[in-house]
Amino acid sequence: MSDSPSQHAAKMRVAAIIPCFRVKRFIVSVLEGIGDDVDKIYVVDDCCPEGTADHVEANYSAPRLTIIRHEQNKGVGGAVMSGYQQALAVDIEIMVKIDGDGQMDASLIPDLSRPITNLDADYVKGN
Repeated sequence: MSDSPSQHAAKMRVAAIIPCFRVKRFIVSVLEGIGDDVDKIYVVDDCCPEGTADHVEANYSAPRLTIIRHEQNKGVGGAVMSGYQQALAVDIEIMVKIDGDGQMDASLIPDLSRPITNLDADYVKGN
């Protein structure tokens, strides 16, 4: 017997991947805006000269948070890939990339995830 979309959706875990470079003044408010529908949050400090990872450690704490530190800048694509790799290692099914400067509304994550959890799409991109 196969899972219905709603049964499958209940099993899917969601992660937010946040590449960080020069976003220190925004990152804590971005993290605070991420709802409970997100199981894991990966902050990827891409060798940020502002010390975003240290700032997050000092100002935000949550069991679902993982900080990844790059010793060398890999660019936004490399930072996102680092987050994806960590999420895949713990069997996350849905990964949402959000910018660390607050330009994306994290409250939309459930709307963006819904086509995937309903098995209507494999990939969703929103602006």
